[in-house]
Amino acid sequence: MIVCTTLDLSAEMRQKIAKETQVPVVQRTINELSRREKNAVEILITYGNFDDAVTVEELRQLPGLKWIHVLSSGTEQLPITPIKDKNILVTSSKGIHAIPISEYVIFAVLYFAKHIPQFIKLQEQKSWSYTAGMSEVYGKTLGVLGTGVIGLEIARKARALGMRVIGVNRSGRHMVGFDEVHRVQQLKEIVPCCDYICSALPSTDETRNLIDKNIIQLMKDQVIFINVGRGDVIVEEHLLEALRTGKIGGAALDVFKSEPLEVQHPFWRMKNVLITPHASARTNMYMFRALQMFLENFRYYQQNALQFMVNKVDFH
Repeated sequence: MIVCTTLDLSAEMRQKIAKETQVPVVQRTINELSRREKNAVEILITYGNFDDAVTVEELRQLPGLKWIHVLSSGTEQLPITPIKDKNILVTSSKGIHAIPISEYVIFAVLYFAKHIPQFIKLQEQKSWSYTAGMSEVYGKTLGVLGTGVIGLEIARKARALGMRVIGVNRSGRHMVGFDEVHRVQQLKEIVPCCDYICSALPSTDETRNLIDKNIIQLMKDQVIFINVGRGDVIVEEHLLEALRTGKIGGAALDVFKSEPLEVQHPFWRMKNVLITPHASARTNMYMFRALQMFLENFRYYQQNALQFMVNKVDFH
């Protein structure tokens, strides 16, 4: 049996999975399943994080579980120890986010370059005024932290606008689509060159708190910071201070150290901050792409050709 724990799955999509896999599909949380259903679960489809997190105790209730397909790219919130102990196969939906997230990043760049908040205010005032100007992004430099599938698509779109794009990754290996690529250890040398900085980094021991006040001090004055990776890549207290002083001119933040963002958090009240609730990838195509990836992998799973499955996660 296949169990999907998220309510995001439509009845049409649930029927599509059942038809193409010829396996019963149940859409409920693990705790809502009967004992008989828990014993029958072989495949779990879940976001595996936040409101749709899977706990150690829940995994213990699924003795026949063999495969978890995660509907997001990150798997860091899954209970790794029982997954390793039970040798459960895990696949992610890594790669499906490239189109929507890259579109969000370009939107954020233009949002600040074209001073959209000022024009919205003028419209609300019914004021035909030339006091608000616009900037161009042509010839400006965008630093992209993370040169994976998402970073590559961001670079492709930014270069189409005439921007120079510098990539940052662990190896510094050149990637087609970037004007330059440097190692993350060279970040101090790179940030002074950037008019816009976008983080598309995951949360790892190497990336947590990577951007702190020492890095921020080296950035251009009024630089624009965009975060579509993970919130803990930057020290939030240092980001707040830089936004208050104007060192960072504006920030588009789709991810935060703690989610959902607390109602009393200062970010909500800052005029130079654009907040979106971890929504940059959630378009009307999201679930379609995630399930297409699942169905393609299912064909290999059914044939016991696990070596051909994509986005397998190695926790060892």
